[in-house]
Amino acid sequence: MAVPPAQILTEDDIYRTSTQFRLWSFSESALLSLRQNTHEAAVQQARSYLPESSLASLPSAQDELRLVQRYCDQIRSTSDFFQWPVNVKATAVQYLKRFYTTNSVITYPPKEIYKSVLFLASKTEGVHMTLSEYARRIKTDPKDVLAPEYKIIQALRFTLDVRQPFRALKGCLMDLLNLAAGTSAPLPFLNTTPQGLQDQMCALPPPPQGSRSQWQPPQQIGAKEASDRAHCAYAVARHLLDASALLTDVYFLFTPPQIYLAALKLSDPVLFTFYLSTKIPATAAAHDMIISTIAQCADMLASFDQKAVMSKDERARLEAQLDEVRDPGTKDLVGRNEEVKRGGMALGEVDGEKAERRKLAREKSFREGEDLFGPALTVQQKG
Repeated sequence: MAVPPAQILTEDDIYRTSTQFRLWSFSESALLSLRQNTHEAAVQQARSYLPESSLASLPSAQDELRLVQRYCDQIRSTSDFFQWPVNVKATAVQYLKRFYTTNSVITYPPKEIYKSVLFLASKTEGVHMTLSEYARRIKTDPKDVLAPEYKIIQALRFTLDVRQPFRALKGCLMDLLNLAAGTSAPLPFLNTTPQGLQDQMCALPPPPQGSRSQWQPPQQIGAKEASDRAHCAYAVARHLLDASALLTDVYFLFTPPQIYLAALKLSDPVLFTFYLSTKIPATAAAHDMIISTIAQCADMLASFDQKAVMSKDERARLEAQLDEVRDPGTKDLVGRNEEVKRGGMALGEVDGEKAERRKLAREKSFREGEDLFGPALTVQQKG
């Protein structure tokens, strides 16, 4: 019986099996529609508990989006305050964005949610800080951090993995440094040697006017100067991934490789074109489509303006409005969380049936322990 050849999976194939691609990737129109439907559902719910005169105080869908963006920026600064790795920050921001695709700020104000998503992201990404220490350092009650956690995980559809472009950008830097040093792997489709690629990189024209990179070519460009150019482009692209990429919708619309390549394109377009030529032949069927997609992502990153993020005063005014129109069913998240833990029982009320089941379970566990290891040893007292 013939053995079928082994199937080789590309990075794209692997990414397409991820929950991020299957559940959290959208077209621009689909994402806009999802957010609009969420907003309209919250407004419809508000009609059931607000008088008609108060409906005008409800925020618009655009106000909601800007408030969420403001708290994404708050997550960035809080994570930096803790000096946590960038992957914690990026994961927490995506959790907040994903949560508000199907939940409205009218129902769950982000000032109550952002602390929980950041703590959840720290656990997901393996940063170890106790709840009490976390709550103490951000001056909040531990109960307020834990109360919305299950609701958040439900909204995330129990998918906690977030694919990010930071490692890929670091790998890109390593590739560029090898190209600059003439130690890259041979590329048969380019019909040139590592030394030839080094010469090509050293002969590249400087970044054009309008590039984000500040690198300026010296009189002569050798391996060291080409490496300096790569480091400079990396630093600018890394900053773009830490700001523009987290505060826009690129994670919903593009893949991690497309995002880091778009950041490199904005940083140094000449270096980007050279680097991409070492990965994808110009004759490849998908070449033009890839270039076009990266350009769209780069345009979105370039369009971000930090000054346009909602100010503290604007946020305070909007949150004062939200306090007046807040869904009363979600005002006490701590109380609701404790009620769920009690199985719907009132405070101090005891479910006799549940208590009896727990008692029987403890007794059974004790008996099984004795059957396995024997009864506890006793020491006879002399005399």
